[in-house]
Amino acid sequence: VRDRATAAAIVALCPAAVALSLTPPGNNKIVAITHAAGRMGKALALQIREDAVLSGMPSEELPNIRAIVRSESEAMSVKCDLGGMKMEGGNMAPIAIDWLETVVVEDIENEEALRSAFEGSGSAILCDASHNEIVWSDGDDTENQDGEGMCSISVPMRENNDLSKRLLAEIDAASSCPSLRRVILRSSMGLSSRVSKEAAEAMGGEAALAGPREAEKALKSSGLEYTILRLGALTDDGGNMPLIFGVNDAILEKRLDSTTSRRPPILSRADAARVCTFLLRETSAFKGLTIDCAWHPKFGRSSVGSEEAVNAAGRQDLKKAIQNGVFVW
Repeated sequence: VRDRATAAAIVALCPAAVALSLTPPGNNKIVAITHAAGRMGKALALQIREDAVLSGMPSEELPNIRAIVRSESEAMSVKCDLGGMKMEGGNMAPIAIDWLETVVVEDIENEEALRSAFEGSGSAILCDASHNEIVWSDGDDTENQDGEGMCSISVPMRENNDLSKRLLAEIDAASSCPSLRRVILRSSMGLSSRVSKEAAEAMGGEAALAGPREAEKALKSSGLEYTILRLGALTDDGGNMPLIFGVNDAILEKRLDSTTSRRPPILSRADAARVCTFLLRETSAFKGLTIDCAWHPKFGRSSVGSEEAVNAAGRQDLKKAIQNGVFVW
């Protein structure tokens, strides 16, 4: 407790200096990512590292990534996708990268193994909450009133219960890690206390929301310094789109009130990873907050990669946009 209070005092006195680093001064530089073999998890690992490199951070202060996965095959997938592959002794092998560590925890009942996975880490991003995603049916004959392809909401029901149990176990393990200073939880829109039934259904209904709801509750009572990021439905489209932020499902409710398509707000996994990376860097400004996030409603799938969208995203001050969204909504 004393160390965390000291860290909080340093942040209050020198916020600008702390914001330059992804880890607290004098603390370790390991960032743990759970569900790291997922599409967003891999994007996160790359963006966190590249963000630090491009910022001009000294090499000795660059963050290392600890990818926490469920199996050896997932570990191999992370190594190959992030580092690439090479021919070695007639066989293909992953290219080792010195800033990446993979940790396999197959059984969440093994509490010691799970605690060890977080040991020594200064930050963690928990991505194990099952999350609904948009499945598009592209084609000229499937255009809807939004000018985008027809879509449906997919909820990974088979993994939903397992992931929810795993996430709760991870929060419990993280709370006992003395080095851990900050946690970001990937969660879902549709969880505010006064959300309408229609809005909750648009995000997958109770089957999709029960797990993230319990995880948020557990994290808030864990004693960890946290930020919760409630995302719209996820897509695999490209990133660098302008974003909108809010609270209490205001973005979700407004979206449903303004269209007949019943499609919830969306954003790509790449942009979700970009926001998580930003929050990791600016954690002192947003600790203890629950933030909704989606693509700005002015921009849809047809805008991905366009000059207008990329330029608008490049000009967007994320810190100001989040502050305006959190305190204006």
